[in-house]
Amino acid sequence: MIRTLYLRIAIVICVVVWISLALSSTIFTHYFRNQLNNRVEELTENAAQLVIRFIQETEPQQLGQTVSIVARLNRGQQLQLYSETGERYISEPGPGPQCVIAEPIIQSVLAGDTYSSFGEEHDDECPRGSVGMPFEYNGTRYALFVSQGGPAPLRRMEWIDFRMTWTIVLISSLLIALAAIYLVRPLKKITEATRKIAGGDFNVKLHIRQKDELGVLAESITHMAAELNKMEKMRQEFVSNVSHDIQTPLTSIRGFSKLLQQDGLDPEERMGYLKLIESESERLSRLSENLLKLASLDSEQHPLDPKPIQLDEQLRRSVVACEPLWSAKKLDIELELAPVTVIADEDSLSQVWANVLHNSIKFTPEGGRVTIALESGERQAIVTIADTGIGISPEDQPNVFRRFYKADASRRHSEGSGSGLGLAIVRKIVDLHGGKIELSSRLNEGTTIRIHLPKKTAI
Repeated sequence: MIRTLYLRIAIVICVVVWISLALSSTIFTHYFRNQLNNRVEELTENAAQLVIRFIQETEPQQLGQTVSIVARLNRGQQLQLYSETGERYISEPGPGPQCVIAEPIIQSVLAGDTYSSFGEEHDDECPRGSVGMPFEYNGTRYALFVSQGGPAPLRRMEWIDFRMTWTIVLISSLLIALAAIYLVRPLKKITEATRKIAGGDFNVKLHIRQKDELGVLAESITHMAAELNKMEKMRQEFVSNVSHDIQTPLTSIRGFSKLLQQDGLDPEERMGYLKLIESESERLSRLSENLLKLASLDSEQHPLDPKPIQLDEQLRRSVVACEPLWSAKKLDIELELAPVTVIADEDSLSQVWANVLHNSIKFTPEGGRVTIALESGERQAIVTIADTGIGISPEDQPNVFRRFYKADASRRHSEGSGSGLGLAIVRKIVDLHGGKIELSSRLNEGTTIRIHLPKKTAI
C-alpha cells in the first residue's frame, strides 16, 4: 500500500504521462505509417518506371549489365527482372539481405498485374517494401521488382519513435520526481507543525513563501498556533489567579474559624469575625457562579426564555441594585433612558448590566461619574455605559473580552482583583442574543462600552 503523498503524486503523474505518450505515439505512428508508406511507395513506383524506360532504350544483350548499373546508381535499392521466357536478372542485395520474390507474385506481374508490398506485413524472405510492374520489351513480357535496401523506412521510424518515447519517459520521470518533492515539502512542514501543536508546543512558525492554497493554509496554522499560545498563557494565568482567589478566602475562613473557637471573645468581635467569614464565602460563591455560568453558555444548552422586556426599566433596576456600591464611592449616576421594548432573556440581560456596571463602579475613583444611556434605533436598541475611571491601555483593549484575561497591574490592584470572566460572560450573552459589543477607552480618562441589541432576538 502506498502510504506517502509524495509517491502517490509521483506515480499518478507518471502514469498519466506514460499513458498520454503511449496514446499519442500510437496515433501519430499510425498516421505517419500511412503517410510514409504512400510516399515511399510513390517514389519506388517512379523509380521502377524510370528503370523500365532506361531498359527499353538498351540492347537486349545488355539487360543484365543494365540492371546492375541502375542498381548501383540507385544505392539502397535491389532490382529484379524476370521474363516470361524464364530469364532472371538480379542485382546485388545491397546493405540488406537478399529479397526473394515468391513465384506466384512473379507470374501475376508477368500476367499484367502490378504488385506492392507497402502497407502489408512483409514476409521474412523479403523484409522490405517492394514494387512490381509489368512491361514489354522487344516482344517479350517482363516483370520488374524494385525493393528498398536495408530496413524498411517504417521500421526505422518506429525505432526512432521508440527511442524518443523512452527518452521522454525517463526525462519526465525525473522532472516529476522533482516536482513532487517541491509539492510535498510544504505538506511535510505543515504535518510536523500540527504534530507539535497537538503535543502542546504552540511556538510554531511556518516559513512557506508560496502564495497558493498551501501558503494560505500555512499562514492560518501559524496564526492558529499564535492564538492557542495566547490562550494557553491566559489559561495558566487564570488557573494561578483562580487558585489564589480560592485560596485567599479559604485561608481567611479557616483563620477566623479558629479565632471563633477561642474562649473569652466578646459578642462584638465574634460578630465581626462571622461577617468576615460571610463576606469571604460570598466571594467564593460569586467565583463558582461565574465559572458555572460561562460553562453553561459555552455548552449552548443554556436555557433562554425570550419575552418582551421594558429595557429602560430593567436598566433602572440594575442601577438601583448597585446603589450601595456607587453611593459608597460618592459617584454621580446619570441616566438618559429612552423607552424601549426588546424581546430577550431577562435574567441573562440583567447579568450583562450588573457585570458592566460593577466594572464601571469598581474602576472609577471616588467622586467620579457613570453615565447610562439608552437609544432606540429602527431595529435595535443601543445601551451605552460610560465612566470617568482609570481607563484601559491600548494593548489591553483587544483582549478585555477574552475569558481568563485581566488587564494591566493598575486595574488588577484597583478595588481588588476579579477572575477575568465577567466581560467574557457579557460578550457571550450578547452574542447569543444576536447583538454586538464595542469598547473604547483612554487611560486616566474613562471607558465606554456600547451594546447593540436587536429589538427582536432570533433565539
